[in-house]
Amino acid sequence: MPNLIKHIAFKVLDAEKERAFYEQVFGFRHVNTVRRKGQRGDHVSHHLTDGYMDLTLIQYDSEDADESDFAGPAPCIHHIGMEVEDLEGFIAAIAANGGRILTEPGHLPVKFRSPGGPVAEVVPAGRWEKKTLAAGVHGEVLS
Repeated sequence: MPNLIKHIAFKVLDAEKERAFYEQVFGFRHVNTVRRKGQRGDHVSHHLTDGYMDLTLIQYDSEDADESDFAGPAPCIHHIGMEVEDLEGFIAAIAANGGRILTEPGHLPVKFRSPGGPVAEVVPAGRWEKKTLAAGVHGEVLS
């Protein structure tokens, strides 16, 4: 089975500063920047890639913003993302094995919490290779 982990999201205090760090130190390339508006507040996310992994740096406008509380206060790992061939099968397996689905039905990515564990997400295979995030799903693409 290939490595399913294709995405990691860091919750950061200063997304611009972190972006410069990962670009300059590790050679990550900027893919896009997304501003998402939530019911309880906004966040900006910078999506970077090394050609395989999608590294997302998320800065919330407020600790009360949607999904901000998934992992605790910044800085921290907010979640990891895995690509799967059978999305519906994995969603069923997550629930059948004590996991809790955190996103609304039909929404991508499908965020979940394992029993007693951190937040992760699953998406259909090939999602991160597309190198862009649909503005209609994730917010306004700024660059």
